[in-house]
Amino acid sequence: MPVSSNVRPYMIAIRALLTLCMILSGTPLIAQPNPVAIADEVTDNVAMEYAECAAFFSIVHGAFSNSGKPAEAVRFKETSDKAAMFSLMAAKQSRTEEMATKVTLARIEMNLKDMQKTIDNNYSNMSLLSNRYLTLCVAAMQDSAPVIKRWTERIQGKYGNPGQR
Repeated sequence: MPVSSNVRPYMIAIRALLTLCMILSGTPLIAQPNPVAIADEVTDNVAMEYAECAAFFSIVHGAFSNSGKPAEAVRFKETSDKAAMFSLMAAKQSRTEEMATKVTLARIEMNLKDMQKTIDNNYSNMSLLSNRYLTLCVAAMQDSAPVIKRWTERIQGKYGNPGQR
């Protein structure tokens, strides 16, 4: 009988025993990301959310500009710029400044295109965007702490650790 056929049943038993030991000891079978990777994922999602808000407020700015309400248009332009700045600040946490700028601009542009498509390039369809973004984005612009907390909980939950890291 070849040696390999004698060894094979033992190798299977050893693998099974090691797997059982890992399960019982609580050691994850799949490597978990380190806290830095989790923090990067959180800030990346925060940056994406603020880029969405920047795009939304930019479209609201356009709607008010088109309707002859310059004061409101200016206010929403400023809010869009502020959301873009928040997005950039979050993106810088895990990228160089140059790359963070490129990523932020690309995200805003991508969201603008998606939103313009949603409203069929017609500001009279703004309610389609307002239903989805208005409350979320206004709240995000008033206080970033809940945004960060929400994304932290989601990402930690994704990796099976809803508690603190």
